[in-house]
Amino acid sequence: MESRRVSLLRYAPLFVLLMVMLADSWQRTDPDLWGHVRFGQLTLQHHGPFLADPYSYSALGQPWRNHEWLTEVVMALSYDSLGGFGLKLWKFGCTAATILFVVLAMAETGGSAGVQLGTLTLAALGLMLQMQFRPQLFTFAFFAALLAILARDNYRGSAPLWLAIPIMILWGNLHGGYIIGIATLGTYTAVAGAQDLLAGRGWGRVRRLGLVTVLGTMATLISPYGIENWLVVLNALRVHALRSVINDWQPLMHSMAGQWEINHWGVIPYACVLGLIAAFAVLFVLHPAGGDLPLAVIAALMSAAAFAAVRNMPLAVIACALPIVRRMEVVFADLRERAATNGAPFKPPRERTEVNPWFAGAAVIGIALYLGVFSAHIGTDTDYPAGAIAYMKAHHLHGNVLVNFNWAEYFIWQEPESRVFIDGRNDSVYTPEILNQYLNFYFAHDDAGEVLQRYHHDFVLVPPKSKADGVITKTAGWKLLYQDDDAAVFGHSDLPAAPSGGAVVAASASRAKYFP
Repeated sequence: MESRRVSLLRYAPLFVLLMVMLADSWQRTDPDLWGHVRFGQLTLQHHGPFLADPYSYSALGQPWRNHEWLTEVVMALSYDSLGGFGLKLWKFGCTAATILFVVLAMAETGGSAGVQLGTLTLAALGLMLQMQFRPQLFTFAFFAALLAILARDNYRGSAPLWLAIPIMILWGNLHGGYIIGIATLGTYTAVAGAQDLLAGRGWGRVRRLGLVTVLGTMATLISPYGIENWLVVLNALRVHALRSVINDWQPLMHSMAGQWEINHWGVIPYACVLGLIAAFAVLFVLHPAGGDLPLAVIAALMSAAAFAAVRNMPLAVIACALPIVRRMEVVFADLRERAATNGAPFKPPRERTEVNPWFAGAAVIGIALYLGVFSAHIGTDTDYPAGAIAYMKAHHLHGNVLVNFNWAEYFIWQEPESRVFIDGRNDSVYTPEILNQYLNFYFAHDDAGEVLQRYHHDFVLVPPKSKADGVITKTAGWKLLYQDDDAAVFGHSDLPAAPSGGAVVAASASRAKYFP
């Protein structure tokens, strides 16, 4: 099929910007946002990554191999320079880069503008839930960039493959998702190389792609941690018990069912992702010979990864967009050929389906204003224990705090004089034993009290009426110091620093509405 390379960047640039705004529409915090900014500030203060953990008492001084240290520096610089607006600019830039590279990759397929517009719309909707204030934004952008390079190599027969090497150097310091880049390069090389050998085209392309794959893989070792960077990422890929309380690691269908119970409208992005995966599967079955088997295999692998863990949905969206556009064009080419054979007229989609620039521009401005893109405020995603922490500050209650996992990095930001038992760095700092001990306490298992006995905790900060609250209430030597709608603070009964009298029970919680 002749490639026409219709680019939406020239055809409908304002529509592309509208899709960026749509994909970037999630403007709330993540439980780890406070930690990412604080850790980046620490790196800047020490003029390099901090190699030993200073924030927890369960792993104090243990090696801390932070595979996303450079992203946290970027986030800290963004926040220190422009506050919450700086973080929004950083997030918008990553989202825009992701959409831009998807558009560049789709242009290489030879698909019509109409098909590209439809596919990009579904892709933007599918991306929006996972485009959060998190380091994996760089993984999505670099994955899209890598596919844009490989798409050009696949459809044109040549591309600046050497760009993959500097991409992998940066990726290896920005986020552990660089393992996806290694897998993508390896898969493309294996499938494309096998095709060339079976077709008798020799080893030339195989050697070229193999060299890029090897150099790109080795490039990820150029980091402050060297080979240990790989060990941390491989450890993160292991299935551990804490994933049961982290939504990102839940299977796609399980997460979608949970979202349906909370808000029916919230399943729309899930439906778009499933629609793209289904469209790719159907089109591949109908037209397996699309001239892009290496890219189709990558799309299949990313689709399987999305079903395994919802955090991989953007990878499936980005990867599936290319073979969908390609095979839709193959479908139209077949229909044209059959129509010509049968003498029946066939009208394919117009090459230029008009997109009103005034409508697109107005929609961009309207969405930006509605979402508060230009505001310095980042709204919180859930209720955090602001009232409980204010109480602890007022009474100078500092020390080792067994704090709820989802609040830990918020607590680290708010209480720099204290340490936590565990926080969101579960893959890079804490051992499986510590993770299991926390979960036993969190879910009130038979040995829930073990974590209270083995470690020195000065305070416990948990949601009221939770299972963990029940455990600490029944444990001798602890008393309730403070409670509101969101959090309860417990301290030792004989703690000298504990306030005298009965527990303070607030009529309502003092809630944090915005970051920080």
